[in-house]
Amino acid sequence: MFREAKGFRAQYHYLTLLLASDFDEWRILALGPGVMICGTRQFTEAKAKEHARLLATSFIHQQKQEDLPVLQELDWQPLTPGEFLNWRP
Repeated sequence: MFREAKGFRAQYHYLTLLLASDFDEWRILALGPGVMICGTRQFTEAKAKEHARLLATSFIHQQKQEDLPVLQELDWQPLTPGEFLNWRP
């Protein structure tokens, strides 16, 4: 059975950040060319957004050591219906 998740999307350079509300917690994913990163669960929207930004910053600037500007503010957009689905058989 598919269940829609409410959440947000933002872009951090070439990473797409996805936040999805799953009952009382938020799931964090970062997707980019050849990489998918799963963040840790967060329990508030604000903490999930900050966690996603820190995850992207750490990956691009520390792990990949790329010389791109650090983005402090991200443009979070609501997910469209059906964009993030949870599957539970």
